Amino acid sequence: MLYAVAAVIAGLGLVLFAFVRASKVDVPKKKLDLRTIINRDSLPATVTMLIFMFTFGALENFVAIFASEASLPSGSIYFLVMSAMLLLVRITLGKLVDQRGEAFFVYSCNAAMLAAFLLLAFVPNAVTYILSAVLAGYAFGGLEPSLQSMAVHTSTEETRGSANSTFLCGYDIGYGLGGGIAGSLITGLGYSAMWSIVSLACVLSVIVYVVWARHSDTSFSKRLANR
Repeated sequence: MLYAVAAVIAGLGLVLFAFVRASKVDVPKKKLDLRTIINRDSLPATVTMLIFMFTFGALENFVAIFASEASLPSGSIYFLVMSAMLLLVRITLGKLVDQRGEAFFVYSCNAAMLAAFLLLAFVPNAVTYILSAVLAGYAFGGLEPSLQSMAVHTSTEETRGSANSTFLCGYDIGYGLGGGIAGSLITGLGYSAMWSIVSLACVLSVIVYVVWARHSDTSFSKRLANR
C-alpha cells in the first residue's frame, strides 16, 4: 500500500507538471564544464546546508530502527509529527526570511536540531521522542527554504538553474554522507554516541555560516543590516 500510494502521488506530480507554464530562457550552449555546473554565488548557503544535512541523513535513516530497539513509539509517529511541524513552519514562517534574514533560521534551526539529537542521545522516552520530532520538523522546515532562497536570490535567469542545482547537490551530498557516517558510528559506538557526535554538525554549520556565509553578497541578513 505504501508503494502504491507513492506511485499514485508520483503520477499526480507528472500530471500537474504538464500544466506548468514558464517563459523559455535562451542560454548559449557551452561545453560541459565544472565551472558552469557549480554556481559560486550559491556556495556559502550550499555548504552551510550540506553540513546541517548530516543530521537529517542520520535521522531519516536510523530513527525508526532506534525507536524499535529502544521500545519507543514507532518511526511512523516520529515522521508524522515531524512532517506536521515542517508543514506548519513552511506555512507560517516562510516569509520571515525576507523580513529578518536567514540568520534567524540558521541559528534557531540548528539549535533545535541539536536539542532534538541530544534528547534522543541522553533522555530517550516517549515524551522526549515526540518533542525531538517537533524540534526536527521546525529545524528542517525553517532552514532548508531560507538557505535555498539565499542561494538563488542574486542569480540571473541564466544562472538560476545552476544555483539551484548547486544547492540541491550539496543537500544530497550532506544527506548521503550523514547516513553513511551515522551507520559507521552506530556499528562502532552505539546509538547514543552517534546522536551526540552527529549533533556537532549543527555547531559546525553555524560556524561556517558566521565565518563565511553571513558575509557573502547573497546573505539577506547582510543586506538588511546594511540598510
